[in-house]
Amino acid sequence: MKWFILVVMMGTFSDGSKDTYLYFQPEFNTVEECKEHVMVYAGQIKNQMFLEFSGKPIEQVFCIRQDRIQDVLQKPGTKI
Repeated sequence: MKWFILVVMMGTFSDGSKDTYLYFQPEFNTVEECKEHVMVYAGQIKNQMFLEFSGKPIEQVFCIRQDRIQDVLQKPGTKI
């Protein structure tokens, strides 16, 4: 199963949804590889999100399994 980085931004819309950013590259074979990448590249992830979301802060960064992506992104207010 492949793993991907999912970034959730601060703030919630009236329907319970949040701004999110899903990195399809790189993809990882294990959650450990994903977590290590996030730790090493945290500064770059933060800078990219700052530009993508006009300075909105990051709430949380997740490593998410490929089979969970649709479930999480299609349901407003879904717990990860």
